[in-house]
Amino acid sequence: MNEKKVMVHLFSEKKDISKIASQFIGLSVLYYDLSTDDQKEPDLLKNDIVVFYITSLNSGMFYKVVDARKYAPNPFIFLVENKNPVITSTLAKLGFNEIYILPDELFKFGAYIKEKVENFSWEPEDISTFNANERDLVFKSILGESQETEKLITAARTAAENASVNVLILGETGTGKGMLANAIHNYSNKKNSPFVEVTCSAIPEQLLESELFGHEKGAFTDAKSRKLGLFELADNGTIFLDEIGELSLNLQVKLLRVLEKKIIRRVGGTQDIPITARIISATHRNLSQLIKQNLFRTDLFYRLNVITIELASLRDRRDFILSLINLFIKEFSGCYNKVIKKVDDEALKFLTSYNWPGNIRELRNAFERAVLLCDSDILTSKHFENIINRKTGKTSHQEKSSNLLPPRKDSGDIHLGVFYSATNLQQLTVLYSREVLKKVGGNKTVAAKVLGISRPRLDRLLTGEISDSG
Repeated sequence: MNEKKVMVHLFSEKKDISKIASQFIGLSVLYYDLSTDDQKEPDLLKNDIVVFYITSLNSGMFYKVVDARKYAPNPFIFLVENKNPVITSTLAKLGFNEIYILPDELFKFGAYIKEKVENFSWEPEDISTFNANERDLVFKSILGESQETEKLITAARTAAENASVNVLILGETGTGKGMLANAIHNYSNKKNSPFVEVTCSAIPEQLLESELFGHEKGAFTDAKSRKLGLFELADNGTIFLDEIGELSLNLQVKLLRVLEKKIIRRVGGTQDIPITARIISATHRNLSQLIKQNLFRTDLFYRLNVITIELASLRDRRDFILSLINLFIKEFSGCYNKVIKKVDDEALKFLTSYNWPGNIRELRNAFERAVLLCDSDILTSKHFENIINRKTGKTSHQEKSSNLLPPRKDSGDIHLGVFYSATNLQQLTVLYSREVLKKVGGNKTVAAKVLGISRPRLDRLLTGEISDSG
């Protein structure tokens, strides 16, 4: 019998950890107090498990241990209270997947820990190598497979193999710019480091500088403690600046400094901090036109586009639509436990002739809705009725009613546009839950709170494990 042991390292910002400790009965555990800053760095063995119970992201010890990911790819697990969705979303941006929300997921966390310990022979993935064929297949799934896209695939491959080079991805909304950026990161030597994504247009200008570069305590009224920016959190990984064309000229100057000198300075700070993150940027705007209008700096443009990849709209690569249709049928059939064999000829003719203004994102959403509502093994035109009506100019009663309301800049409304005779309550519940999840930016904790259910129940609902009354 193998006598090897697995050690669990628990770092906690709270003194009362009795409920958590109850999940460690029979295990070898070392406890650390994150409320003090005089802790020595832990001696981690390869299969040791690291657990953080955190209420903030300002612990020096937290960053020391996170920094250890570069040389010790241990399992990192986080426990976060359900009143702190910002911490959860930040951890997700940093690339951490094992996050448990307390108190709802305490026992789920305990079961996971025990499974890891019982299977202590688990070996971390060798991140130094990857299958080149697999990499190219992933790029083809995003870019398509034709003579025209072969140059794009070559550029993406070059970008992945040269992880210090900045990349600029151009294309309309929904063409897959974010997916491509993520794939380039995942098939580079930075894949074990964070992939941090920030949408420049989604954060007010006065907050964006603090988000990107961090701030010192007292830098402004609400700066009650030091905050690390996304460039620091990206560490040796990748920071993806989506909608780079929306940056103000003031922030463009500061970003140019980062690119030229590889340093940042926190808001209110005096110390230059070196950064090693690679920058991938993307925009749907015409940067050449913005430069002519003096809205985008020429020198910044040339720094960003060392490698440029321009994604065509879906209407300009219709041969790719068929590949995506097969991909989405397979994906959502598995997601909703359906057996969908094909799309009928009439619907297929529409899908391949429609212009898809929302590109891949719109097509994907259309298939998610269609598969969810389908009660047979064939998708027909009625399952794409909302898009067909949009193309022909027809409007449902719900849409007509909504057109009578005054327009709002940021509406919180959700319009499902379901076909009543083909939609049961369970399908409607799942569809509505997914729309709420999209509204809150994919944060399941927030979505569960909006829906008035627990996070675990939301997970089961989205995967079809429970009914609407379950």
